[in-house]
Amino acid sequence: MTLMQAFKVWWSYSWRASLLVIPLGIIMFAWSAIGLFSTVESLTSSGQGLAGLANMNLDQLARLLSGGAGLGILSMVLTAVIQVFAMRWALNSRWSDFRLKAVPPDAEVGSVPGQADPTRPARV
Repeated sequence: MTLMQAFKVWWSYSWRASLLVIPLGIIMFAWSAIGLFSTVESLTSSGQGLAGLANMNLDQLARLLSGGAGLGILSMVLTAVIQVFAMRWALNSRWSDFRLKAVPPDAEVGSVPGQADPTRPARV
């Protein structure tokens, strides 16, 4: 594979992954902002104001951090799934000057299916 062909494969994957991951990022940002604003709103409505952030009890802090950790884990899993779909989409595309083919690991390089390679000894 030449460098230009590798660049074409990389670019094909990159723009597809970006196209799918950017909306996920926007959704995750909005979801986390809503969670943060609801926490701040509950503190201000209880009369503590924004100074209540420094005076949060352990239960409130644990709930806030667990929501963020859960959102982070969910984001990583969804990003991985999206990248798998983007890679599959990219590898199924067609290029004008080359093609990609997935072969089983025991296949001989450059061999034609059903035709023996005369330079290799026969398998017993």
